[in-house]
Amino acid sequence: MAICNSSCAPALPASYTGGCSIITRPGGIKQFAFVKCDVTFDLSDVQEWADAITAGDAVLSGYILGQKPKGSFTKKRIASCQPEGVVGAEKQLTFQDYNTDTVTVAPNPACLAYTFWNTILTNPGGYKFGYLTCDNQFYGLINDFQIEIDEVIEDTNNGSVYFDGTMFWNSIEMLCPIAVDLSGL
Repeated sequence: MAICNSSCAPALPASYTGGCSIITRPGGIKQFAFVKCDVTFDLSDVQEWADAITAGDAVLSGYILGQKPKGSFTKKRIASCQPEGVVGAEKQLTFQDYNTDTVTVAPNPACLAYTFWNTILTNPGGYKFGYLTCDNQFYGLINDFQIEIDEVIEDTNNGSVYFDGTMFWNSIEMLCPIAVDLSGL
């Protein structure tokens, strides 16, 4: 039996369950938010979101189809007599964006969706990133992220054209969401 130094242990966290039953939450990521890297505001305040969007300091994506699987953890042995420990983690979120540009006029399309994603793709260091789930829980903002995204054109006219992408960031800890309904913005 291992004996630990009790002065090294933080206080135990409060229990998050009532003990009577399991309560689940729905899945699904419905939207992204990008905020200029030097802007801060109260993320739980819908009016502050609206003000930031109006000022050009924040933008919401269209609705997306997204999921966040378990992160990939890096482990390393740092002491000969102890087991490996977690020293890092990479999180990822995969998504598809089926939105189309509603103001495209042939032969000179406005390409708003392409401009949106190309701007984020080529300048991720200029923004913070967060995501909103289907139950209006907001995760973020993530200060240092990377993105890969490209257009997919399916092989028949019954298929779709969409953007397929992945967001990446490093963090051992999980993000704690806040409740905010941005549906009206």
